Formats: sequence, structure tokens, C-alpha cells
Amino acid sequence: MKVYQGKTFAQVYKRSLKDLLSPEYSVSPRGQRINEILNVVHVVEDPTSCLFENKRRDSQFKYIAAETLYYFAGRRDLAFIKKYASFWEQIANSDSTVNSAYGNLIFTEHNKFGISQWDWAYKSLCNDKDTRQAILLFNKPDYQYFGNKDVICTLSGIFNIRNNKLNLTVQMRSNDAMLGTPTDFAFFCLLQMQMTKILKEQAYPELELGTFTHIANSYHIYERHFNLAKEMVAKQFKPVSIPEIGENLIDTLGKPTPAFNILFDAVEHTQVIYNTEDKLFKWIYEKTA
Repeated sequence: MKVYQGKTFAQVYKRSLKDLLSPEYSVSPRGQRINEILNVVHVVEDPTSCLFENKRRDSQFKYIAAETLYYFAGRRDLAFIKKYASFWEQIANSDSTVNSAYGNLIFTEHNKFGISQWDWAYKSLCNDKDTRQAILLFNKPDYQYFGNKDVICTLSGIFNIRNNKLNLTVQMRSNDAMLGTPTDFAFFCLLQMQMTKILKEQAYPELELGTFTHIANSYHIYERHFNLAKEMVAKQFKPVSIPEIGENLIDTLGKPTPAFNILFDAVEHTQVIYNTEDKLFKWIYEKTA
């Protein structure tokens, strides 16, 4: 196990990417060569600093903004997200849906008791500040069949409030350090920021944002990215913070807020005129334009 801890994502990401150039393993799952380290832990002390700039390759700001909209809208169809990344079409089901639509899994889907996973986590934290049950589950037995092109990478997430800080730990079976890790960090850190804000408003006014911990069983880069990784680690990684949440993206049940729906419609239908003073909404709109 390797642990990378620092204040910002940029700090820990650069160190782990560098180590992948002299990896623990070189293996070829599905016939594709990868450099791999098993059981990698990234701990970021300031989850708001979940982006970076690098002269060779920055965080994928436009895609991250679009993915934020897609996930928090709770959708799993291709219509919106495929405009920002064609790989979604490569892993789609025959009905043009995708399994790895994280927002759909935790906000939209409900169990037989009518509870979404977001609703469960939120109420668990409200009912017991010290709870160990505020979990989000992503992968599930329904996706364990041969021929599935979209075996979900994220296994689970769990929120804990300790020392009056909300921490989030996410566990993944597999994480592509080049294409997956930077976008995953952005979403999960924003998710943690959103839960912190809602809990401050509804239950714990003095609550603070804690650490984000990201655990990957297989942390890897594909052979086609070896040179890119070398070029990136030779450059400076400048930490970049995502704008603070002003308007909530979702409510306590995981439903998109009216303000979020207006933003989503403005991005999806580009002819709509959209103005806002909200820092995060403005950032999303400008990045996706």
C-alpha cells in the first residue's frame, strides 16, 4: 500500500503519477499493457483544491464542468454527456444508457423503501453525528455479467463526521490515473462540499469541510500514456480550487434544485441566455460554453 497525503490534489497526484513510471507491476488486463500500483491511497486535506494546471496537460476543466451537470442532474442517458466525451458511447448499453452514471446511482435510483443513497447518507448523518452508516454504494451484483462494457469502477463512499469535520472516503476497484483520477477527484470533492453545505444549513451550523480520501485497488496508466505522464511530471502542477458552492446543486433528497435546473437547461440548450452571480454556476456555464 502506498499513501500520498498533502493539502491539495495537485501535490498528491504529481507524486503518485511519478511513481507509476517505475511501477510495482506491469500487467496486461484485456490485452492492454499498464503500469500499476496496488492499493493506492490519496489523502487531500483541502478538497476544494481538487483541480490543477500543468503546461503539458491540465485538469479537464470543460469535461469536469459537463460531468458535474450530468451527475448532479441524476441522468444516465447519452444525449447530454456524449457531446463532451465520446468514450461514453463506447461503454453504453444497448438502450443507450450507461451504468457508471454516478449521479443516477446515488440521487435518482431508490430502493424498495423509496430511499435514495444520498437521502440515506444525509439522514444517517442527521440522526447520529457519529454514525458509521452514511454509505453510498456504486457497483452492484446487477453489473456482474460477462459482456458488460461498463463495469463500474467506484465501489463505495462513506461520510464520517469527526472533530466537527465532514470527511469522505471513496473506494475504487480500478482507477486510470490519466483519464479517471482527475475527473473522479473533482466530482467526489464537490459531492463532499455539497453534503457539508447542506448539513451546515439543516443540522450542524458549525460543521467544517474535512479531508477527502481516495483508495484505488488498481491505480494505473495505459501504455499509450507513458510518455504523456513523463512529460507531465517534468512540469509544475499548480493547485486550482473549484469555486465554492453558493446555490445548492441538489436538495436533501438528492433532487436537482430549481436553480440547478435553470443552469442545466441553459447549457443543454445553448440558445438560452443565462446570467448568474453564483461563482460555481458561472464557472460551470463558462467552462461548458
